[in-house]
Amino acid sequence: MKTPTVAVLDVGKTNKKVRLYDRKFRVLAEERTSIEPYLIDGLEVENTDTLMEWFCITLKKLSPHFDIQTIAVSAHGATCAVLNEQKQLVHPVLSYTASKGEEILDEFYATFGDRIRLHRETCSPDLGFANVGKHLFYLKVRKPEAWKAARFALFYPGYIGFALTGKLGMETTYLGNHTYLWNFKEWKWSSVAKTLHVDHMFPAQLSSPWDLLGHLRPDLACACEMDTSCQVTQGIHDSNANFLPYLAQGYSNFLLNSTGTWCVLMRQADQPNLTDEEIEAKVFFNLDALGKPVRTCLFPAGMEYDTFRGFTKERDQNDTGAVRKVIAERKLFVIPGVLSGAKPFPNATPRVVNGETEYPLQTLQARDDKPMTLLGQDYYAALNITLALATRRMLRLCGVEQGTKVFVEGGFANNIPYCEVLATICPEIEVLLTSVKEGTSFGAALTGWMLREGLSLKRVGKEFEIETSRVMSRDFGDIASYQNDFEKLVAR
Repeated sequence: MKTPTVAVLDVGKTNKKVRLYDRKFRVLAEERTSIEPYLIDGLEVENTDTLMEWFCITLKKLSPHFDIQTIAVSAHGATCAVLNEQKQLVHPVLSYTASKGEEILDEFYATFGDRIRLHRETCSPDLGFANVGKHLFYLKVRKPEAWKAARFALFYPGYIGFALTGKLGMETTYLGNHTYLWNFKEWKWSSVAKTLHVDHMFPAQLSSPWDLLGHLRPDLACACEMDTSCQVTQGIHDSNANFLPYLAQGYSNFLLNSTGTWCVLMRQADQPNLTDEEIEAKVFFNLDALGKPVRTCLFPAGMEYDTFRGFTKERDQNDTGAVRKVIAERKLFVIPGVLSGAKPFPNATPRVVNGETEYPLQTLQARDDKPMTLLGQDYYAALNITLALATRRMLRLCGVEQGTKVFVEGGFANNIPYCEVLATICPEIEVLLTSVKEGTSFGAALTGWMLREGLSLKRVGKEFEIETSRVMSRDFGDIASYQNDFEKLVAR
């Protein structure tokens, strides 16, 4: 007898995964692929046809061995599909990394209002083209024939679900993910959505991620050798899927620091209010799976790390001794800011400072001799201290307080110097490493089993445990003086 499972389709920006989870939330099988966007007239678009073909081939491969009862969808942000009357794409799905999207940004703000006003209304910052409202505007002003045929709009998880079921749906988490389309305070479509006249294009009913969208289309069920009783969830935004297990466990005073190319810091909030400092730092709000506001900070920690790592031939073998040495000497500093629109310190000029010598980022990028090699492991120590200091700022912007549990997941959970420095400079919080692996897929799997068995979030949270280990602070010496010197360098 085949084991009943939930199949999670986890659609990352480049990497796509299918993971099968049994009723005890164990992974029984996994398949992965990488599908890059492609260009149409110089415009980068998502390869949705290849994605769905691969998914169907994967289901057909797995279905003889497992009883796939439910499909749960999770997808990366800032992506949507626009359909015509026949529910076909009017244009391939735009990629949020499309460089041509930059050409309409000034026109967008001239049409809808300045960045700060929109940020306050929609809790969405200016993140370049990583914004659904801008995608819709791009189609309207650059692809008028496609726009003329537009009748329906679906956020990315909903479009994937539509491709599987033929049903239209919309859930909470994607609507509230820096789209410029939702007015958080008034709980209604924003001025951007109404001016674009897209408020009527999205499905009218707002569902939960674990609600039923529909059942697998008969033709797909036949092709995949599956049963038409297979259910499909409404879907969930990927960062919110990662956040969901902690909500299910009943944590309240907590923050999730999901690390990778981007660090995404998420913390529940009572009200979606933003100060001037938070506006400047591009703090924004998500909606969680319960429809509640989640204060969110982004900074490209992995991008910072990878960029500055490229200026040395050494591998990172950093340890406590190197960190202590750099702090004691107070002469070597890495000032972050490789992505101008997403600086952890908005006024900082990215560079490496070694005593009286400064190496601007542009100079380092133009050189082929990897000039930081001579600094050995001290260079990595300074880089990891910098990323911890940047995280500390983001934690405070997210409103951490005494006793807040900060769960660190992803690549930087393996960076022990980073974690220990963070625990040392934030004594008021608990820095915790967790047992959660592939948190996005796991959170999506919870929605699949909730749908299949009619479980509440509270009930499903009683059926698994998140093991944690606390990162302890260390005696790194006079780290406060190092931080003061760092802040002076950041300010100039």
